[in-house]
Amino acid sequence: MTTPLEVLRLAERQFREPTLPVPEGVLEGVVRATGAQGGVLRRGDAVVARTGAEQPAGRRVELATGGDLFSLELFGGEEPEPALETAARVTLATWAMREELKSARFAERRRLWEVESLRAVAEVLGGTLEVDAIAETMVLHTTALLDARRGEVWLPVDGGWRPVARVGGAVLTDGEVESLADGGLLEERRIAVPFVGRRGRLGVVALADREVRGGLASFSATDAETLALFASQATVALENASLHHEALERQLLERELELAAAIQRELLPREIAPLVGFEIGALTEPCRQVGGDVYDLIAAPDGMLLMLGDVTGKGVPAALMAASLQAAVRVLGRTCPAVVDLASQINHYLVGATPENKFATVFLGYLRAGGELEYVSAGHNPAVLASADGAVRLLHSSGPPFGLLADADYPSERVQMIPGDLLLAYTDGFSEAPGTGTDEDFGIERLVELTVAMRTEPFARLAEELFAAVARHTGGAPLHDDRTLLMVRRQLG
Repeated sequence: MTTPLEVLRLAERQFREPTLPVPEGVLEGVVRATGAQGGVLRRGDAVVARTGAEQPAGRRVELATGGDLFSLELFGGEEPEPALETAARVTLATWAMREELKSARFAERRRLWEVESLRAVAEVLGGTLEVDAIAETMVLHTTALLDARRGEVWLPVDGGWRPVARVGGAVLTDGEVESLADGGLLEERRIAVPFVGRRGRLGVVALADREVRGGLASFSATDAETLALFASQATVALENASLHHEALERQLLERELELAAAIQRELLPREIAPLVGFEIGALTEPCRQVGGDVYDLIAAPDGMLLMLGDVTGKGVPAALMAASLQAAVRVLGRTCPAVVDLASQINHYLVGATPENKFATVFLGYLRAGGELEYVSAGHNPAVLASADGAVRLLHSSGPPFGLLADADYPSERVQMIPGDLLLAYTDGFSEAPGTGTDEDFGIERLVELTVAMRTEPFARLAEELFAAVARHTGGAPLHDDRTLLMVRRQLG
């Protein structure tokens, strides 16, 4: 018969024999001491030991040990003596405390392992900006750490999701990745965590089939926390990679814009062919590296063809259409047809070559050596013709912008420039420049007033003052639109 002392000795022996089955030893000792046919030992609701033959109903003995509640169910036999109960209670309490210490040490070792693994992963991820390498590192480290047979990393590709790194086979379907909650997925055989950064969801890591000795084990909440820690490392790495690639793309775009700006400058007249008895000048300032304003001055046998255009929009699309407009003027203007015919041909070309929402306002004039100016204004701002005595005439639009209506008519107008007359054509970057703290634009009136006041000044001085006046009106704010001037003055004498 087992004595209470023999049961107590189990408490001491477990420190010398780490694998000693203490609960089984306590239960078997009590069964022998009471003469029971069998018994079950529970810790809370969990069975920790059983022995002998079980019956439908047994005698229940509570063994409270402070933090734990053990209970014995004995089948047959006598009631255990108080000394035996006390011995069983002390031995089980000692075993429970030792198990908690073992669990705490295991958790500590596991946490240290996680920290070391996180450090290793951080070093690897910090050394690459390649998205595929980041995904490959993640899936290899997480499957090894959590003993998973299968693992994968999904990333957004072309508007959908695609597994870019995989070990051991698929874990999730496309639909499961798409519908995965921010809190992730925790099932008995599968676990998944999203990479969520400042720009939203960047990816998903998923594992399946956690291996243990003898088979598979369920994933736990602790495993989910561990995987989330690794996901946070991957999120930082993916965001850094994204920022790096965006920076490279910006640099490439900036270089392309610089090249486009250089090409656009080259398309403008490098030198203005002289026209006896006239001063001719032009100046442009795009609001971006490239713009939609364009001008050209094409020498003709008996004069010069003048063109100032303003394409809708800004940036590269407007610059491309501006180049197309300039090319059309140069090609069609070589034969120097009447301005009316030239305007119709340009309009017909732009209607067929540009989208419906794209058009250009254009001032097109043919200046003859004798001072006659025949012009067409296709929806353009009224040009200013200031005489030597300060009188002003505005040359208003005579038709819609080019590129809007295929059957539009463009009647021409004629004016005679006499010595001292100044012609100023401009784009709406001047007249529509917004004021600081007010809705009032710079306006045509201010431009006319300043042009008249500066009508005898050199073109460089006139242009400088016009640009400066608009800058003062806008409070020095960045240009809201391209600004271009085309100036022609018939000389005195």
